[in-house]
Parts: sequence; structure tokens; C-alpha cells
Amino acid sequence: MKPRSLLLVVGVLLVLGIGGFVASRSPWVMSLFSKDAASAEEQSRAAAAALKNDAPPDAASGSPEWRGAARKGVAPAQPFRTNWDANPPKEVWRAAIGGGYGSCAVVGGKLYVQDKHGAGEGVLCIDAESGKPVWEFEYASGPAGNDPSFAIGPRATPTVVGNWVFTVGGAGIVHALEVVDGKPQVRWTHDLQKEFGAPMPQWGFAGSPLVYNDLVIVMPGAKGAAVVAFDRGTGETKWKNGSHTPSYSSAVVASVGGQDTVFAFLGDALLAVRPTDGTITDTFKFETQFGGNIATPVVVDNEYVFISASYGSGCALVRAEKVGDAVKLKPVYALRRSGFQAHIATPVYKDKHLFGIDGLRGSGGLKCIEFANGKPVEDWEERKIGQASLILAGEYLIVQRDAGELCLVRADPKECKVVARVPGVLGGRNNWATPALVGGRLYLRDEEKVVCLDVRP
Repeated sequence: MKPRSLLLVVGVLLVLGIGGFVASRSPWVMSLFSKDAASAEEQSRAAAAALKNDAPPDAASGSPEWRGAARKGVAPAQPFRTNWDANPPKEVWRAAIGGGYGSCAVVGGKLYVQDKHGAGEGVLCIDAESGKPVWEFEYASGPAGNDPSFAIGPRATPTVVGNWVFTVGGAGIVHALEVVDGKPQVRWTHDLQKEFGAPMPQWGFAGSPLVYNDLVIVMPGAKGAAVVAFDRGTGETKWKNGSHTPSYSSAVVASVGGQDTVFAFLGDALLAVRPTDGTITDTFKFETQFGGNIATPVVVDNEYVFISASYGSGCALVRAEKVGDAVKLKPVYALRRSGFQAHIATPVYKDKHLFGIDGLRGSGGLKCIEFANGKPVEDWEERKIGQASLILAGEYLIVQRDAGELCLVRADPKECKVVARVPGVLGGRNNWATPALVGGRLYLRDEEKVVCLDVRP
């Protein structure tokens, strides 16, 4: 090779080498590779998680709040009958109530539910054994949202702690009721719209109050008050923080590296909040059309947090990591548009998988995905179920279809098997309340009644 040609080749190689090095240090290029590597590593860690919080709640805990004890969507450990084809659930009682979409809390032999009363709203306590009314509390309230088609009443589930009942109404009115001598006494109240400037969500306030030690935590979605904490006994505002848009989700709490953290899924992001002082230690952006982040974050092993939404949004998994006195959110995967899309119902976790309803009305169906990577399990789908709500009970999923049919499905990622279908349990077509299974009795709610079914062995 001629000297001039040799110099040209060396020069070209040198330029390419330097260019390649510079490109490799580019944040954009580096992100392409480091993100994939980090994602693969995190997925491996998530798959190998010890799953310490996979055990069901104790039977004595009942279902005292949204999605039951610890907000996991898991029924207390207890036997119940599963041969529904041969021996269907038997109705024990039904109690007429007003409109609403909120679920029932069942604890200490009592059932608590919210409903609409004339132009106002109410909180009802019903004897869980007989269905007879115990007490009722009514209050004035505006409409539950801006859409008259769905403004039929409250959406949230009461949170019961001892003889206290905490509620959030459809128009954003918060109540703390103390039951004294069998009668509810109002200890304090707040109006999220008037006091914090919270905008009315299109379909009303839906987040159920979270009780953490001496705090009651709610999510107004207001400027400077996306998340707010009240003193449990006095109602004093202890802290408020964030300027994120409202959603329809409910907050959950978990201990991350020994530090308690509230995970609040607002209309545009998942927040990690230190409950002692309200500091938002990290934010994971997740905007959804209509602010439609409805499902509750699913926390596994006090480390991994799964979020999902419909309207083409998909899902994401983040790892919560304690760094100093803060908890940071590290992405594991984000399957926007292509991933699992929870709409009304929150999926439930079992054996390194999630079971839930994927998609909007008309396109929904029961599916199973791998928790660590968000991939759907092949051939595991039951589209005929459509939109529904569900809980995990032992080895089974109890599924309440929005059209009123009750289904029992094996929670087995190896096979999608519908064990039984019980038609016409509820009326109407918007049965979005989550079932509660306590003491071998199944409690369901539609737009005009609560039904108790006997499924004891």
C-alpha cells in the first residue's frame, strides 16, 4: 500500500474511533444501552424477589378498607366453598341502598358502605350477619362528578379503624365519624374543593382515605395539595404537597428499606411520599388521557411498584430504593400503549404473576402477565368476562362482572380455567365495586343494593 493511502486509512480509522468514543459517551446513546441493561438486571431482580408480602391477611382482619387489609386485593386466609356449579353461592340477605360505585368494608361483624341520599350522600352501617341496618349518617353534598351519566353517588370505600370510620364522598367531602353508643358522631370534616382548590374530577372523587398511624391521607389533586394528610383525631391539616392533577386511584403505604413510604398515583405521575412530613422524595411520570389513573399501585416485596392505566396508557414497574432519607423510583420497564391496561379494576398479585382485567369496556378481558417483565402469559385469557372487578381468595379469583355475573377462576398462570359462572347476581351494568369475602360470606354491591352470599364449606 502506498504511504499516502496508508495514511488515509489510518486517518479514517482514527476519526471513526474518536467519533465512536464520543458517540458512546453521548447521554442519548448511553441511555439506549444502559437502560436496556438496567432493565434486564432489574427484571431479573424482580423475578427473583423473595415475595415476603405474598401471604394473605389473617382471617381476623376482615376487609376494613379499600381492597381489604393492606390494600392488596386479597381475601383473609379462610376456607370457602368452590364447587359453585354443583352448589352455587346462596343468598343470605339483600339490603337496599342508594347509588354509588364504592366497595364495602366488612370488619367486626359490620358492613360499611357509602351511597347517595336524595341530593346528598350517606354512610351506612349494616349488620354483616343479618343485613339489618345498624346506623346511617347523611350529609349535604354536590354531584359526584361532572358527567351526569355516572354521577350516581360516592366512589370510595370507607376506612374503618376501631370505632372510627373515615370516608371521602363523590364531591370531595371528607368525614371522620366516631361511633359512640352505637351512633356515629362527626369528629371533623373537610371539603377538598373549597379548602384546597381541588378541581372536580370528571367522574368525581374516588380515592379511599389511607390511615397511617395518626394520619388520614387523601389525594385532592390540587395545586400545592396533590396529597394531604390530616390528624386522625382532630382533623388538623398536618401537611400538604405536590401540584399534580387528580386521579381516581387510592394511595398505599409500604416500608422501603425500613422507611415507610406512601405511593400516590395521581393523574400524571406516581409519587413516593414520606408520610411523616409529606416530602415527595421522587416522581415517576405517567400521564394518562382524562387523568384516568384509576388502579391502585400494586406493591410487591416492599420494593417493586406496578402501575397501569387504560386509554392506551399501558403499564410500568419501578423499584423503590432507599437513598439516604429519601426513597427513589428506578424504572424496571415502561410498556406504554403496548402493555397491560388496567381500567376500573386493580390487578392482584400471586406467584410472580398479575391477574387482572385488561382494556376498556367492550375490549376488556381477564389476563395474566409476568410481574417481572409485564409480558402476557401465552394463551391465558378469558375475553368473555369483559369488564369486571376481582379479588384473590386462596387459589382462586372471585370475579364480579360489570353486567352482574359472578365468576370463579383458578389463579393458576399455567392454565386459564373458569371454574363456575353464576349469572344475574347483581342488576345494572356498571357493577364496579370490588367483592369482599369475610368469614365464608361474600359481599357484593350494585347501584341499588348490597347482597350477601353464603360460600361457607
